[in-house]
Amino acid sequence: MERVTTRELYSQLQDRLMIELGENEILCPECKGLRFVFVERGEKGYIEHCKRCYTGKQYICKRCGKGNKTDHCECEEARQERRDKFDLEESRKSAAAYEKAEKVNYKDYDGYFLLPHSERLQEIEDVRDWIYDKLSNGEDVPEYLWAVEGETHFSIDLQDVISEKCEDGYEDMYSNLSTGSPLITQAQELINQWEKEQGESLYLFTETYKKAVIIEDLINEVRSEIAIL
Repeated sequence: MERVTTRELYSQLQDRLMIELGENEILCPECKGLRFVFVERGEKGYIEHCKRCYTGKQYICKRCGKGNKTDHCECEEARQERRDKFDLEESRKSAAAYEKAEKVNYKDYDGYFLLPHSERLQEIEDVRDWIYDKLSNGEDVPEYLWAVEGETHFSIDLQDVISEKCEDGYEDMYSNLSTGSPLITQAQELINQWEKEQGESLYLFTETYKKAVIIEDLINEVRSEIAIL
């Protein structure tokens, strides 16, 4: 019986393999769909995972024509297409949320704002400056911004802290402590007082789709100011 070498067997598998290809897909030029390759080092041969694909396929980018392991090409045109798709989807979500949201005029809103592409809290004067810069540069400005809500990031419960620390101690450590001591109560009251003094410094602020702040009047005011200059 004629002996078949590993290389010959590998070539036969490549020739006989049938893989269904979708749009913009090709067989990997390295492994021909097998997902592994035959490599010779000296007198020995090895089977290794193909480094040019994951599934035996390559995806051809519609923008640059380059083959990739996935359909996620990093060329500038493909990245811009993904950004545009994301922005469109976010715009649709925002529009749907706006229909259901409570609408308030900016003059009746006493809170902060989170402007696009900024994580820093802004007040109404910051928003006015932002509008001024946008209009001066001929850029569009949305007619509303989402309201911002604050929520306490953490609150310290001394009993919980003691209990958690006791978990790493000896057995029944918590039950052997005077956790009902008036000193614990006094300490908790001091902690509560400290938390109250911190005010908004302990808050995390996020946009809420429950309330839309209408800034159309403010935009018109700023536009009038620019026209006068």
